Parts: sequence; C-alpha cells; structure tokens
Amino acid sequence: MAEWVQVGASEEDGGYTVYANTESAQKAGHRVKMWTLIDYHVEQRASGTNFLSKKIRRDYDCREGQMRVLAFSLFSWNMEKGELLRSYNQPQPWQRVQPDSLDEAEWKTACE
Repeated sequence: MAEWVQVGASEEDGGYTVYANTESAQKAGHRVKMWTLIDYHVEQRASGTNFLSKKIRRDYDCREGQMRVLAFSLFSWNMEKGELLRSYNQPQPWQRVQPDSLDEAEWKTACE
C-alpha cells in the first residue's frame, strides 16, 4: 500500500481530499513524476462509470510551473480500493499551475 500524504481538500464535487505519494517521486533534471490520489466524499460519474477515487500519474515541470496528467485509474471505493473500473495511459497537454490552488499544493509537494 502506498504511503499517501494529504496535500489539500476541496468542497467542490461534493468534497474531496488530494493525496500525494512522495515515495513514488522520480526526479529527472527540473521535472518530477509522481502518483497522486483524489479521494471523493460522494460518488462521481465520468464516461458512464461511477467511482469514489482516482489515482493519477502526473509529470511536474518545476522550472516552468507546469503539470500534466500522464495516466489515471478510477476505483469503485475510496483510497484506490475496490474494483479497478477504468485505466487510461494517455499523456495530456501541459497546464500552467494556478496560484493558490490544489494543483499548486501538489506541484510544490512534488518539486520541493
């Protein structure tokens, strides 16, 4: 079981908590790849699937202040438990990290 460290929380989408697995961080130059987990308080729905947690592999550019999703998996229960419902491995475009956001808290966790 991964060691999840709480990064932050939000009341959006019925409430959720964001965790990072700092042990999974792989640094290469000014970039870091790390697993994160979004744990929802209420069931979410995407692409016809209901889920309670989403595990995400992200790539963080520590110099440019950007991040992107590399892959993610949806789970039927909290904290990546239950059934693995869907899994995607398709890198997304880079996104600028917005100040004072959960993304910024995640980026700082990866880059510091």
